[in-house]
Amino acid sequence: MLQPALRDSTALQSYIDVSNQFYQDLLGYKPGQTSLQILAKEQWQPFCERVGLNLDSLGIYLPRNQTAVIPSDSETATLSLFHEYFGHGLFCEQNLSGKRLIELEKKLLEEEKQEFQRRQFTLEDVQSFRNKNQTFQELGEFKRQNLEQYELFAIWTEYLLSRKFGLRDKFEKRHDSLQNGNKENFDSVINFSRQYGDLAVFYAFGLRKIQSRKRLLRLSQDIFKNKLDRTRLILHFGSGKEFSDIDLFVISNDIPSTYDSWLDVRAYKTQNIEEGIRVLNPMITDPIIIGKLVFGNTNYWRRLKQQVLAQSITEEAINFSLREYRAEMRRSRDKSLGEHLQMKNLRSAKTFLTNALALKNGDKVLTFNRLIDYAQKRLLSNEKFIELKGGIE
Repeated sequence: MLQPALRDSTALQSYIDVSNQFYQDLLGYKPGQTSLQILAKEQWQPFCERVGLNLDSLGIYLPRNQTAVIPSDSETATLSLFHEYFGHGLFCEQNLSGKRLIELEKKLLEEEKQEFQRRQFTLEDVQSFRNKNQTFQELGEFKRQNLEQYELFAIWTEYLLSRKFGLRDKFEKRHDSLQNGNKENFDSVINFSRQYGDLAVFYAFGLRKIQSRKRLLRLSQDIFKNKLDRTRLILHFGSGKEFSDIDLFVISNDIPSTYDSWLDVRAYKTQNIEEGIRVLNPMITDPIIIGKLVFGNTNYWRRLKQQVLAQSITEEAINFSLREYRAEMRRSRDKSLGEHLQMKNLRSAKTFLTNALALKNGDKVLTFNRLIDYAQKRLLSNEKFIELKGGIE
C-alpha cells in the first residue's frame, strides 16, 4: 500500500493517480473539473484571513471556482486531499445537489461583479450587498438543507481512500471527535457499505450512475451476494438515465422486491413468471422484451421471450389488468405511502388500465413505451375507455 509523504510532489501525484484509477474503475468517472491548490505554511494564514477561514482548518473546497485548497504542512494533509479534492470535488461534479451549489455560487459571483466592477468597495460593502441579494439568500438556505449530506459524503470519501492506502489510523485519529449525530450518521454509512458494497453507497448519495452491464453486475454481486448463485435471471430495464433510479427485473426464489430512491428491484419467483406471462402482465412482459442482460442464462431468457410473444389474449388476462388497475388506484390514494410512491402507483394504475383496453381490442402491446403511445392515440377519443373503467374515478 502507498504511504508517501504529501510534501513530495511525486508521492502526491501517486495518490491522485491511484485514486483516479480507483474511481474510474468503480464509477466510470473521476474528478475532471476540480483543481487542487496546496499552500505552504506562510501562504495558509493570509489565505484563511482572506476567505474568512479558521486558521485551524485543514482545508476548504471553493465551489465558485471548483478548487480544493489544503495546507501542505498539516499532519493530515493526505486526508484533506481525500476530503476536499475527491470528496467535495466529486460531489459537486457528479451530484445534482452539488451541481446546484456551484450554479448558485457562480450566479452570485456574476451578480457581485456587476455590482462592484466599476467602483472601489470594502468587505462591508460586499456583506451589505449580499444581505439584500436574493441569490445569496437562496444559496444560504440551500447550504443549510444540504450541508449534512455534503460533509458526510466527504468524510465517507476520506474513510474509503484511507482504507485503500492503509491510513485508517490517521483517519480514526482525525475523526474520533465526531459529535453524536454526525457519528451516528457516519456509522450508518459504514454499515450500509458493509451490507451492500461501496458502489451502492455512491449511488445512495445520489452520484451519477453509468448503468453498464459491468457496473450493474458488480452492484448485484454486492447486494445479493450468495443469493445470486440461485438466481435465474437479472435484467436491466427502465430509462437508464444517469440520475434516475436503477431498475432491475429479477427472477429468483430468494431475492425479494425492494424499492429505494436509487434502486428499484422488481423480483418474481419462477412460478409467478409463468403466471404473469399467461395473463400478459406488463410489469413482467416489458422487461422480458426490452430488458438488457445483467446476469443469468440467455437461453432461459430467450425462451421467456418466445412464451410472451406466443401467449394468446384471454378474458383472464383482461380481468387481471382491471383488478391490478383498481388495486393500484387504491394505493395511489394512500397518503401514508408518501407522494412519490403515490405517484408511482398512479402510473402503474394507468399502465394496467391501458393494457386492459388494448387486450380487449385484441392488441398485445407488451411494453411500457408502446402502452404510452397506445394511450395517447386511443384513450382520449375511445368510448370503450369509459366503459372499461366501470365507473371508477
